[in-house]
Amino acid sequence: MRSGAARQGAPVAATALRVCAMALRLAAWALVLLVVADAVLPAGARTYLLGANGVASRLVPGALSGLFVFQTPLGGAFRGDFAALAIVLLVIDWILSRASASLR
Repeated sequence: MRSGAARQGAPVAATALRVCAMALRLAAWALVLLVVADAVLPAGARTYLLGANGVASRLVPGALSGLFVFQTPLGGAFRGDFAALAIVLLVIDWILSRASASLR
């Protein structure tokens, strides 16, 4: 009986892992878009991103916050801390996707 119950729980766990992976993927790509926008938008347009930058800054771990931030020739800033966090989120997404596929 245990194996039958375990088989029934596997699709639920696979679905939960897939949903978590998708949420992480969306967050990572939002960070990528924010990095690009911070780097290339003119100063006036970047003021609209202050709220999003504040939220993203609170999500970045303290040890990573403010690292790899460089001024761009366009007057913006490349936020390396956001880019590094996006990479970490995409790696975790990949791990969860692989785990979800193995449970199917």
